[in-house]
Amino acid sequence: MRRTIRVVLLLGAAFASLAFAGSAFASFAPKLVVSSATPQAAGGGGPTRIGVVVNNNDDPTAKVSIYIPSGYQIATATPGKLGDVTATAAAADLGGAVLPLTGELDAIAPTAATTAAAAQCGVSPSQTWNLQLTAAGQTLNVPLFVAAGNAAEAAAGFQTKLVVCLPPPDVPAGTPGRATFGAKLLSATFTSSAITQPTATGDYRWTSLWTPYNPGKGTPNPAGSVEVQSLRHIPTQVSLTVTKKKVTATIRKRVKGKIRKVKKVTTLVRFTAKVSENGAAPASATITTTAGGKKVGGATGSFVLAAGKSLTVKATAVVDSDTGSVPTGQPANAAADLFFHDLGAAACVATPAISGGLPCAGATVGGETISASATVKGFR
Repeated sequence: MRRTIRVVLLLGAAFASLAFAGSAFASFAPKLVVSSATPQAAGGGGPTRIGVVVNNNDDPTAKVSIYIPSGYQIATATPGKLGDVTATAAAADLGGAVLPLTGELDAIAPTAATTAAAAQCGVSPSQTWNLQLTAAGQTLNVPLFVAAGNAAEAAAGFQTKLVVCLPPPDVPAGTPGRATFGAKLLSATFTSSAITQPTATGDYRWTSLWTPYNPGKGTPNPAGSVEVQSLRHIPTQVSLTVTKKKVTATIRKRVKGKIRKVKKVTTLVRFTAKVSENGAAPASATITTTAGGKKVGGATGSFVLAAGKSLTVKATAVVDSDTGSVPTGQPANAAADLFFHDLGAAACVATPAISGGLPCAGATVGGETISASATVKGFR
């Protein structure tokens, strides 16, 4: 933890010495993705899942401020685990290998060192959280500060923000404050039980301000900062309608050695599933419907059920998950990646109180998988 605090102090000093100077917007295209840790069709609260991702060829990230929109509840957490963390980083000292990192997000008691580090990072926190990550036998601690928005930010609808400062990865080995392994952040996802989703219906716009480093110099480049956003439409839900019709047919059947005409009863089951986000169609959705665990169609379809049999019909919708993902770095469990639909720069609504006129570079809608089910019993 001491090494982390020294790094943050050095970074804070670099910020303090810079005005809005340095190279202009160059190669820096981060993305913010916000979703639910436990998708809930009715928007009934629950913890939040947050992800960030940058390109490997982007300038290194120096500082990120993530602004939480009004409607979300932020609890004062007691020291302890708040959720899980996954991340990936390109390690210059290991030939550029991409390292998977895993760990947890913890609430920690502030110390004199973390308080000083927060001040140097330009934030006065109400809470101090810690991203505790493990990779290649090393434990990396990254402080994450929870702070109230200033007057202008609060007036824009952002009462609370999360702030993190990262060490420079691309300065020469041996430079004080350099990132361990020369590790450059590529992606990170974390859940926090202290950030609860709104229960009220609505469209909620998260935003963030990202500041890169001047490549190879270890000094922040405020002029290269960009604003990026992520939208949440609450509730996101799938509705399932199932109807059944009794079908009676006369068939020939051998009974006690003789062919007789008998009545055969079956049930024709029809189903329709639809997805909505705050009452509107989602940017993208793929629906798969199963009956008794076997696929019977997509959003609509039908199947025949034997007399007297019962089973569960389940519609599973993969929503807003078609254009990208925040990788967890766990190839064997790629389904755990945080997927999203990329809305592009046109959907990014600039927040002057936050960006100060800097580019609003892009927006996403966080993906999730939701389902609805119904039990159907065949006629006799």
